[in-house]
Amino acid sequence: MAFDKNMVIFFLIFMAFCRGVSMAAVYQVGDSAGWTSVGQVDYQEWAASKNFHVGDTLVFNYNSQFHNVKQVTQQAFEACNATSPIATYTNGYDTVTLEKLGHFYFICGYPGHCQAGQQIDILVSSPTSSLSPSPSTDQTTEPSAASSLYFSYNVCWTLGVLLAFCLSGFHRLSTMAFDKSMVIFFLIFMAFFRGVSMAAVYQVGDSAGWTSMGQVDYQEWAASKNFHVGDTLVFNYNNQFHNVKQATQQGFEACNATSPIATYTNGYDTVTLEKLGHFYFICGYPGHCQAGQKIDILVSSPTSSLSPAPSTQTSEPSVASSLYFRYNLSWILGVLLAFCLSGFAY
Repeated sequence: MAFDKNMVIFFLIFMAFCRGVSMAAVYQVGDSAGWTSVGQVDYQEWAASKNFHVGDTLVFNYNSQFHNVKQVTQQAFEACNATSPIATYTNGYDTVTLEKLGHFYFICGYPGHCQAGQQIDILVSSPTSSLSPSPSTDQTTEPSAASSLYFSYNVCWTLGVLLAFCLSGFHRLSTMAFDKSMVIFFLIFMAFFRGVSMAAVYQVGDSAGWTSMGQVDYQEWAASKNFHVGDTLVFNYNNQFHNVKQATQQGFEACNATSPIATYTNGYDTVTLEKLGHFYFICGYPGHCQAGQKIDILVSSPTSSLSPAPSTQTSEPSVASSLYFRYNLSWILGVLLAFCLSGFAY
């Protein structure tokens, strides 16, 4: 079977597009400290340490009772003037996608906060993909931190299906018969990766994060969610005062943190739910578990039969790290599938 020239060109464009999209990153502004005016973070220094590209996503995590996020012009940024913002975010866990080159200026609009250092200048130096979703400029609702990646992942998956059919000569089915094993593999591939794409990321406690201040009833929060195999939990907290201990049921019920299954101390930790059943987490600082800083996560059904195991390290992976892994795995298998269906091995 000979390759059609147009199909080869489309295949190369598809490869370049998918690889570009897969490099987009998610940054929580201020890392574990989040978006605050108490002087814990030098936001200009934080921004200078990063390389931002078109398609990357910023996550502003803060207490919406005391802060907000205003995207402003350079002039307003320098003057700490929040009266005529380009966009306003007030949810407490807001995402902004960097959709073009240049500077993005953000400040807190509460009196005195910008002057205290709660302002940041984000410089976007080069694009990672020519197709990136635009950030919302008039919404205050909370999209997922990985929403743009989910969008790109599904676009790439759809294009991969179309590519596989094109390369296989789907438009010439009257003169070509599919190999039975290739059809079976194709169907398994479709079912598996559509399931994987449904994996979700949950920040424990939403905008309040992981705390012992009584702002969140964690059992009520967990009961309102449907957790599945492959989903990811994000524990966001001040690691000077808290930690996360994965415990047994006995340790959970007794608030006993002496023999944990795993310990997380970074302040912005992710745990992937890799099996069915209960996952028990408590804060190991004295009195915190007893004050309600404990959560029982029930995983009821898998979204995929293949999910990476949760990390037991204390380093900080991206919120969307597991999705990036699956996205790239999907891309690789998609390429292999396209070649198989095209008759490359003949």
